[in-house]
Amino acid sequence: MKHVLCVLTILLLLALTLPAGAAITPTFGPAQSIYWGSGQVINVGNNGVVPNVGDWDMDGIKDLMVGIYQSGNIYYYHNTGTNANPVFPAREFLTAGGSVISVTYG
Repeated sequence: MKHVLCVLTILLLLALTLPAGAAITPTFGPAQSIYWGSGQVINVGNNGVVPNVGDWDMDGIKDLMVGIYQSGNIYYYHNTGTNANPVFPAREFLTAGGSVISVTYG
């Protein structure tokens, strides 16, 4: 499952960085894990995941959010590195008004 997350994240990064209408033929190398904290692989178990990359805190650096299909929770990974070399020191559930956000599926 972690390899699926990596591939989806790479595809999303490509989509966000290419000029509109650019035609490319993708080539993929071996899957690579994405790490957070003290070398921990980003792994949300055997649930369906929905990764999303964007500058969520508007600091000019792209962060990562991963939605969990079955629970409806969203992990937020704040990027303290750069866009080219992201660093995700911690993760937390996305909250609003002090409560964890949970989006139902179905």
